[in-house]
Amino acid sequence: MAITKEHQEFIERVGALAAADMKKSGVLASLTIAQAILESGWGKSGLTVKANALFGIKAGKSWKGKVYSAQTQECYDGATFTTITALFRAYDSWAESVADHSALLTGAARYKAVIGERDYKAACRAIKAAGYATDPQYADKLIQIVENYSLTAYDGAGSATAPAGRPGASGGSNDTGGAGSPADGKGTGKMNASEFIKKLQDVVNNHATLYVMGCFGAPLTGANVSRYCGNHSYNKKADRTAMIRAAANKKPPVFGFDCVCLIKGILWGWTGDASKTYGGAKYTSNGVPDIGADSMIRVCKDVSTDFGKIIPGEVVWLSGHIGVYIGGGKVIECSPAFLNRVQVTACLNIGKIAGMNGRKWTKHGRLPYITYDMAAETPAGSATAPAGRPGTSGGSSDTSAALAFSVGDVVRFTGSKHYTSANAATGPACKPGTARVIGTYKGKHPYQLKAEPGGGSTVYGWVDAADVQPVGGTSAGSGTAAKMRVGARVQYSGPLYRDSNGNGQGKTVNGAFTVKYYYPGRKCGVHIDGLGWVPESACSVIG
Repeated sequence: MAITKEHQEFIERVGALAAADMKKSGVLASLTIAQAILESGWGKSGLTVKANALFGIKAGKSWKGKVYSAQTQECYDGATFTTITALFRAYDSWAESVADHSALLTGAARYKAVIGERDYKAACRAIKAAGYATDPQYADKLIQIVENYSLTAYDGAGSATAPAGRPGASGGSNDTGGAGSPADGKGTGKMNASEFIKKLQDVVNNHATLYVMGCFGAPLTGANVSRYCGNHSYNKKADRTAMIRAAANKKPPVFGFDCVCLIKGILWGWTGDASKTYGGAKYTSNGVPDIGADSMIRVCKDVSTDFGKIIPGEVVWLSGHIGVYIGGGKVIECSPAFLNRVQVTACLNIGKIAGMNGRKWTKHGRLPYITYDMAAETPAGSATAPAGRPGTSGGSSDTSAALAFSVGDVVRFTGSKHYTSANAATGPACKPGTARVIGTYKGKHPYQLKAEPGGGSTVYGWVDAADVQPVGGTSAGSGTAAKMRVGARVQYSGPLYRDSNGNGQGKTVNGAFTVKYYYPGRKCGVHIDGLGWVPESACSVIG
């Protein structure tokens, strides 16, 4: 949607305040900005001009600050609007208004569903359901504003004034990736690209898989073994049947996928639940049809052979085969080639990655079932070069092989500062903890990190290499094995718990177990052998 310079300046001013506030309050920045636009009339209302109030928060008996009297419309019966005069809270600055807005939401139990919600639609509906406004269309109006002006771009930017896809403070460049901003090329699907990639990465990191034609995530247990040995001529081949039977009834189970069924399985709701016939996926659910690889590329938008314009979350295709680009020059695909399972490979259209299998693809495109909330990757100082290609800043290039970590890796951030670009001189403070690598560039601060939910960190920006370590706390390249990590073998004796917060104490176990999930900093941050959560402090790493 076209946007005026005046509106852009308003969004950037409020967006910077909302993004910084979100780190403290958990109130989604896009929600705050949308409310400010709607309630202040783009900063033109008398309440905003004369009282610095971006939101129409009434001054009740508990309010001890400044007040401003103004007329407002209320809808008490769901149909008829009535004009009343009321006292509203007044402030000395817009920053104070944003802070008080969040204080109101975090201080009232009825807004509990709003705090920490990362889905803008859910947040907009939750605030209306909690009684914030009487307008029956309030939530719909907010959602429309968020989508019209690409406000989700601010939902991850900590204190940066310009989130990905918008004009940056460093060099003033605009990263469009061929689409103007992430939203200009976004789909209208129910799943965000960032969530899509996270789910795919979870399959790679935390589940045993095997290439099985026509299988969209079924555990190879019980009747499924016979089903997939005979469902397709490819699986009926002696060598493939032998592979399926060799993977049968393992603990933990092996899940079957083929290339396009990996994508469909995730979109159909696959969760890795071995108790479900299809691992939690529901056939043709969520508006996603059962189509093949060649049909899937045909339903994509903005299909291109120019891999310099690819955005994370797009599918990559060659005749009869399909995968998903996850950033950093990498693809997640399920193939009988290479490792014969769901795996990460190099997109050779972008460049080779040392020690990693790869292939060249023919086309890429955006799935209509995905909302693209991630910008095209751009090294600092460049508006056109994707990750893994030479940048224009000093002629350096980002080759994933030159760095210890790659896009998609979950790491332990040990620093206290992040930066708005890879070569920024100064940056704001943030908290250490678990984070995910979302960008790399050969600069002063080579890793772009985003805090992992529940990991304790507030990082969202570029950081120093010395502040990035493997999960478990060992420096990359030190030659010392990480202490605690996914896949580690641990000795544990004690009770199991239902969740990582230590709720729901269960049976007591004793023995050696494999770490399936690991969330540092939580009360029971270690998940063992699919059995349950246990305290890290009670575990001894033995391998």
